[in-house]
This record gives sequence, C-alpha cells and structure tokens, in this order.
Amino acid sequence: MIPNSLHYAFVAAVLSLGSAAAATRPNILWLVAEDISPFFGCYGDPDASTPHLDEFARRSHLFLRAYATAPICAPSRSALGMGLYATSVGTQHLRSEVLVPATIRPLARVLREHGYWTALRGKTDYNFDARGLFDSTRDSVTPWEQRPAGKPFFAFVNLGATHEGPGNSATRAATALARLPAGRARDPGKVRLPPYFPDTPELRRIWARYHDLISVWDGEVKGVLDRLAAAGLAEDTIVFVMSDHGLGLPRYKRWLYQTGLQVPLIVHVPDKFRHLAPGGKAAGRYDRPVSLIDLPPTVLALAGIPIPENYAGKPLWTGGGAALRQESAPLIFGARDRADDMYDLSRSVFDGRHLYVRHFQPHLPPMQEGLILGPEPKESLRELHRVHRAGADTPVSARLWAPRPFEELYDLQEDPRELRNLAAEPAQSAVKARLAAELRRWMTETRDTGLLPEPELHRRAWAAGLTPFEMAQTDRLFPLTEILAAAEAASRGERPEGAAWAHADPALRWWALQAAIIRGDRDAETRERFLLALKDPNPTVRATAAEGLARSGETAPALAAFRELLRETEPNLGLFVARSVAVALADVRPIEGEIRARRAALLAPPGSPRPWKDFTYAAFTCWALEWALIKSGLNRPEDFAR
Repeated sequence: MIPNSLHYAFVAAVLSLGSAAAATRPNILWLVAEDISPFFGCYGDPDASTPHLDEFARRSHLFLRAYATAPICAPSRSALGMGLYATSVGTQHLRSEVLVPATIRPLARVLREHGYWTALRGKTDYNFDARGLFDSTRDSVTPWEQRPAGKPFFAFVNLGATHEGPGNSATRAATALARLPAGRARDPGKVRLPPYFPDTPELRRIWARYHDLISVWDGEVKGVLDRLAAAGLAEDTIVFVMSDHGLGLPRYKRWLYQTGLQVPLIVHVPDKFRHLAPGGKAAGRYDRPVSLIDLPPTVLALAGIPIPENYAGKPLWTGGGAALRQESAPLIFGARDRADDMYDLSRSVFDGRHLYVRHFQPHLPPMQEGLILGPEPKESLRELHRVHRAGADTPVSARLWAPRPFEELYDLQEDPRELRNLAAEPAQSAVKARLAAELRRWMTETRDTGLLPEPELHRRAWAAGLTPFEMAQTDRLFPLTEILAAAEAASRGERPEGAAWAHADPALRWWALQAAIIRGDRDAETRERFLLALKDPNPTVRATAAEGLARSGETAPALAAFRELLRETEPNLGLFVARSVAVALADVRPIEGEIRARRAALLAPPGSPRPWKDFTYAAFTCWALEWALIKSGLNRPEDFAR
C-alpha cells in the first residue's frame, strides 16, 4: 500500500483556534446519488433541469472533474467506506463478501472512535461487512434526529431515484417521475443524444427520462437540505453532494471511461466553518481532477481527526484556510472487475488530459453476452440489441460489440467524447509509455489483487489463514510483479512460454491459459496443453482449460470437465465455473441435468423476498446458468425471475 505518513497540519490548525472552536466540530453529511454523471446545469449540461443543485453549487465548492475509483457501485462504495482502493482489499468484484483485517479502519469506525455519531441510510453495498460501523441504519433521510444531544454526526444518505433500474424501465420510473414538477419533463425529440448510441426514438425517450429522474433527485436533495435547515443544523453541517459512479446506461455504468467514472461533487461549507473551507472561501470552482479516494481523509481532516496511515488518498484540502491541494500532474486511477456474473479486468489512469485504459482480457467485448447485458429486461439494452440485430449500428455504437484493443489512449482535451483511440499512433508513444508505467507502478504499490482470478484470490487467502488484503502484502504468497508481467504479456497477445504452463504458482498457469484464449490458438501443442490442464489440481485452472477447449471446438473433454466442476459448492468458484460454462458452450444439453441441479441448490425457499439464497454469488451463479440454458433453447428469457 501507499503509506500516508503525513501528519496533516489541519489538526494543529484546529487546536490553534482556541478551546471553544476546538470543541465545536462540524457535522458531515454525504448526499449520494446512484448512477449519475454530472448532468446538472452547473456543469454545463444542455439538457439539465436542476435549479436547486445549481443554486447550491453557486454558494458552494464545485469540483468540475471528480472521478470515482470504479464504474459500478459496490467497489466504488468500498473505497469510500474504507479509504483504500477496492483492488487492494479484494472488494473489487460486484457483489462479494470479503473479510477485512482489523488494521483496516473504515471511515465510519474512525469517526465513531473520535466521538461522532454515524448513520447510513439506504444502500449497504460495500463488499465487506459494514455491521457495527454505524449507530443507525434506519431508512430515514433525516438520521440526525436520532443522535444523542451534543454529538456531531456523520451521515451517509443514499437517495436512489436515479438508479439504473428506473432509468431503464418506464414502469419502475413511474413512481419517481410522479414527483417531477409540472412542465419539467424533457422533450425526447430535443435532447442531445451522445454519439455512443444510435439515434432512435426509443433511446431518445430513455435519455430524456434519465434526465427527468435527475430532476427528481434535484428535488430530493432540496428536501433533505430544507429539513436540515428546519432543524437548525445547516450552519453546523458540511454537506457533500456526489454520485457513486456514472450514468446507469451502457458505455457509462460498468465502462472504464470518463463516462463511467466522472461524477458530480459539490461541497458546501457553512459560514460558521469558513475557516475549514478551501482557501477560507465561501465558494469556488475547481478544474483540477480529483478522486473520490480522497474523500475519507478529507472528512477526517475537517473533523480534526488523525488519518490512518494506510489510507490511499490525501485530503483535498486541510482546513485552516489552506487552498485546494495542488500537484503538477495529478493522477486518477480506476478499476473494472467482475460486475454481477461477468468477469473483466481493466485498469485506467488519467493525468488531467490523457486517459489510458489497459484491458487485460481484451478478447471480452464491452457488451458481453449474458442476462444482465442481454436484451431483457433493461430497455436501453433491448433497443441496442434490436439495432445490432438489424445491422443498423453506427461506427461508434458498433464498438460495443467488438473485442477491445489491449490499450486505449484518449486526449480528452481534443476528444472529450473518447472517440479516437490514440494508442497506436507513434506521436503518442511517449504519453502512452508514461501512463502505462504509472499504471503499473500504482498496481504494484497498491498490491492489486485483481491479477488473481477471484476464486484463486479467496482460496489463497483462506489457505494462509489470512484476509485477501493481508495475503496480498507478501510476495511469497502473492508474487505480484511476476503475475503482472504475465498478465501484461497475455493481454498483448504474446504466446505463453513453455515454463508458464507448468509453473508452481497456479496464477501463472492460469495466465498461460488466458494468453492462449486471448490469442485464439488452435494448434496441436496448445490443445495438448489444455488437455493436460484438465488434470490440474487447481479447480480455477481446470475450469479455464475446459473453457478454452470448448471455445476451440473440443466440446467432449470440456463437457466432461464441466460435469465434474459443476459439483463445486464454494460460492465464488461455483460462479466462476458457471460463467465459463455460459460463455464457452453453445449447447449445454449434455450437462443440462447438472446445470439444473446446481441452480436448484442455490434457490431460496418459497415465499422468500428473492428467488436466490443470497444476492451475491447464489444470484449471479443462477444468472450464468440460466443464460447457458437460454442459449441452448432449453429456457425462455421471459421465464427467468430476477
């Protein structure tokens, strides 16, 4: 991990203000949206209707270029909750259940230890057990009403009108849109559709509806702030308004571009605590890129609390009249891993002008096959599939369906829509090499656990009696440099060396298989390597060997291996196997019985709120298995209950 050994001057600044001021600490309120990009008027969005947020921004500190650490909720919220990148802790996969060691001190716990009363309203997607971190988890947008008298509070309040669910469903959006003030609905014919989508009436309706939902959220924020003022707490509370990641539509949520990572961030510091504001000012606009990884240490700095040394970020400012922190070359890092049942491994770095994205599994298209990105039930996906099947894609929308280059480089100053990949241009080689080196350094220093396939990450930690975070700190258990080199070589399409196939570390053996799959090798030597790997003692390696054989048409040995592997009951391994079956086989009828038996074992008893035992591995394993059955004509998409 990157140590944060600085002793921030803010603590001393607070103490110097005198005993009365030191005894008065601000309340901290986070108002967090789900799944929105900065589509507010104050950010210059031409289709926005957000009068309350615009007014709030006018008298606050507006961060024009703020970025989440991941383009999907749980890993992004994990970083917000713990102050560490999810990839360091093993919490990068959505959704998962990861043990964390006592040496990791989540933000809410640190605040509680220093006298704050803490509350969480709404979503609990942290990918780790958040029980005990908050004094209250009641469903209330005014949680401060429950706190003991005289205690400062920290409240993480989620306001969910803008989630991708209602954003992609007219039926689900109806309840929220009933609160939209008269005359505020967008005309679909007049909105500015982004170039990632074909210009169809349906996509225009969806785009207009999502902006309407943001207008509803604008009113929700006003309602909370009005109630804060009515309680006499507005002057005592520093308010952060933000989102967890980008818009809940394709090429936004789940995509590791500016569209998926850029979020609104507005911070209001009341006059009472003006001495804690950036530069001691009431308001400001900042074009410097900032990362949400810096928010946990920022909150602690504002509260006058020492920051744990292993926090990955630094305060955006340190109070006491200090200006916004400046660096000559700020670097913003992002990560994309498994989302639901769909695996991926991509990383990004942004230097304020150039965005560099590295895909370690470039053979996977952006629009992977499966239920969650299939034609049912999300309306945007249904329409994109319809256009694609009709052969009516635009050159830009066609990229959603094609394998990716292993590197992408965009000049956001010249190309803010990220339409022209410069990675292959000789004139950009120095920029690309610099950012690739920075990304490699970050992955190494933060001990990026995503380089291990998810089942292997947990198997390795469990075997050592450690949490994933602890396991990843030692090269003996996690030879990161060697694994990263193998992953980079595989993504470049290099043929694996002979020694890699029989390496003592199963992660290196797995990357050799990945390299052959990425390359699409079909030669006799590779076939023999895959057949031999079916006997590997590591089940993740066996599952990947079966996938590789099935992809190359060797279905008989693959089916035999999958028949055995489908009996695995360890949750993250079971999901890995199910997804391998779903993507590798066009016809699963020979193992239909095993698939249905595995799926039945994951269902909840009749009358349960959801059809699966849990909404993590059980649900996603069922999704993958259901997709395998649908592909083979054994089930219908409309019969699948989510």
